[in-house]
Amino acid sequence: MRKTLVLLFSISFFTAFAQNAPVKPKLIVGIVVDQMRYDYLYRYQSKLGPGGFNRLLREGFSCENTHYNYVPTYTAPGHAAIYAGAVPAVSGIIANDWYDPEWGKHRYVTTDTTVLSVPRSVKKSVGQHSPRVLLSTTITDELRLSNNFQSKVIGVCLKDRASILPAGHIPNGAYWFDDASGTFITSSYYQPKDTSLPKWVQDFNDRRLPESYMKQSWTKLLTTPYTESFENWDRYDDATYSKSIKSGFPHDFSTIKKSEGYGVLRFTPFGNTLTLEFAQAAIDNNEMGMDEVPDFLCLSFSSSDYCAHQFGVHGEETEDLFLRLDQDISHFLEYLDKKFGKNNVLVFLTADHGGAETPAHLRDLQIPAGVFDESKLEEKLEQAIGFALGVNGDYIIEVANQQIYLNWNAVADLDQDPNEIAQVIIDFMRHQAGVYDAYTREAVMMLPTDYPFASEIRLGIHPRRSGDLIYQLDPAWHADDQLFKSGGTTHGSSYAYDTHVPLLWYGWKVKPGENFDRVNITDIAPTLAAILRIMEPNGSTGKVITDILKK
Repeated sequence: MRKTLVLLFSISFFTAFAQNAPVKPKLIVGIVVDQMRYDYLYRYQSKLGPGGFNRLLREGFSCENTHYNYVPTYTAPGHAAIYAGAVPAVSGIIANDWYDPEWGKHRYVTTDTTVLSVPRSVKKSVGQHSPRVLLSTTITDELRLSNNFQSKVIGVCLKDRASILPAGHIPNGAYWFDDASGTFITSSYYQPKDTSLPKWVQDFNDRRLPESYMKQSWTKLLTTPYTESFENWDRYDDATYSKSIKSGFPHDFSTIKKSEGYGVLRFTPFGNTLTLEFAQAAIDNNEMGMDEVPDFLCLSFSSSDYCAHQFGVHGEETEDLFLRLDQDISHFLEYLDKKFGKNNVLVFLTADHGGAETPAHLRDLQIPAGVFDESKLEEKLEQAIGFALGVNGDYIIEVANQQIYLNWNAVADLDQDPNEIAQVIIDFMRHQAGVYDAYTREAVMMLPTDYPFASEIRLGIHPRRSGDLIYQLDPAWHADDQLFKSGGTTHGSSYAYDTHVPLLWYGWKVKPGENFDRVNITDIAPTLAAILRIMEPNGSTGKVITDILKK
């Protein structure tokens, strides 16, 4: 009898839930926390409040074994993979910046000189961005295409690339932060006929929130010791990122602003708070989620990335930033509850990559680690090739992102065998400290399936954009020798500290729980497509995560 009552109650509960939940969520909110390692969820958990990350864990569904399935693990490829469900080999987003053979020069991922800044009063280059570099559609594109553009899609982030790529090719808008003016801006790609911002954006900028944040000091949120972070960590700060922000609380912005300007906000919790304030203004002023047609807000928090680059994964500043972000997320979930109701909104939270231990710290602990001098590699390779062939020449165009671009014109002019030059490079690289292996692009495709990270390397190579040779570093070695020499952290590798990220689902028809099955970051977009009953993005390589929804 008791089992029967329990069964009847369960059926009634889920029937009531299904009746209360709309056929589709009214609003989807994708939250990407830049450089959030998976372990932060649990490292800081005892100090997190009940309403932020812990609420998502408690009331939502956690895919505990979510990984990036390609290299390199950077911000632009990460956001593209989340929203397009496509690896760099398909999306074309192979890094944050790279040598572009089609341009014949180095490029930044979203740079587009055919568009202009909006408003025109800001520096021209700050607004010259668009998603045209992205070769595949996004889930946000497919949502707009599915219903004759009735769905509203808006991207919001301090970083241009982290707003632009998630919002896709045909959004209602994408906005990012201008350090010089302390305002959110956009480009003429989104507003081809208007030279000024929408009134709601102007009104938000007129509130001058960055000014109010700059008048504050960054102090610790809690008075209890931050035992999750390491004492005497200041020697592992990376002052290269922001020379004015040194380790140790409090941080007085009134003096830092004189040298750093509004850009200092990027390194602090206030950058996240500002982003969230703008996101809520976007929802309110665009009436997102107010009808039966699903809308999509792409919200990315980038201050966590800037802060950790500077202070590392064990710095008190990094911990404090996440404790404060936890409060921001708690307030945001309360805002969504009040405005829409939990059952009307679908939220997912993930990260665009993880972050590494500081090599200098690991070496002090007698753990193998290092920084590879990638910035000096081109000169060394030119010397090695010239010595081996007996002919000096300009054989290398660029070395970046652990890829080497050959100067094919110079090779042809000197009547040199490309395979011979490639073998000289490979032999040289295999004798360098910290290098695991080096390969031509063709050789990568021939690696056996059980070769370590063969699949991840292959999935990161685009035939028209990637380098001619690729090299892989040992664990705990990194190639960012200009910003990562002695402190802070970075990312980009195929190792778990860079690939393992959180993935939390919450709200509309999501059942509480967790799984430990392998989930790839490219699974998010096709899962959303299945939920929305629309086509997955045209370059998607992922699969649907079936565990998250109520039956």
